[in-house]
Amino acid sequence: MGDEVDGVPGIQHLVPGFGRRTALKLLKKHGSLENLLNAASVRTVGRQYAQEALTKYADYLRRNYEVLALRRDVDVHLQEEWLLERDTINDANVLSNFFRLLEETNKSTRGSRSNFSNG
Repeated sequence: MGDEVDGVPGIQHLVPGFGRRTALKLLKKHGSLENLLNAASVRTVGRQYAQEALTKYADYLRRNYEVLALRRDVDVHLQEEWLLERDTINDANVLSNFFRLLEETNKSTRGSRSNFSNG
C-alpha cells in the first residue's frame, strides 16, 4: 500500500485508483502479498486495473516489501539502564543550550566562509 512516513512509494503512486481500500481487500482475501502476487500471475484477482498493476509491478512490490520488512534475525542485547525512565526536568534547558550552540557555530562558520571567499 505504501506509507507517506517511510518514504517508499506504494502502488497508489504508480496506478491511479489502486489505493488503500483495494490493497486491503485483496490482501485480506489472499492472506499475504506473496500469495496475492502469485495468484495474480496465474488468474484474475480483481478488477482489470488491479490485475494489470499487480502483474506489471510485482517485482517492485516484492522489493518494497523486502526493504520495509522488520528483521527478525538480529541479535539485540539491551542494557537494563536503557529501559529506566529518566529525569526530563532539564530537557528544555539542555535543548535551548544546544540550539544556542548550533546558532553560534553556524554564525562563526558563515563568517569564516565569507572571510575565506574574500581572500
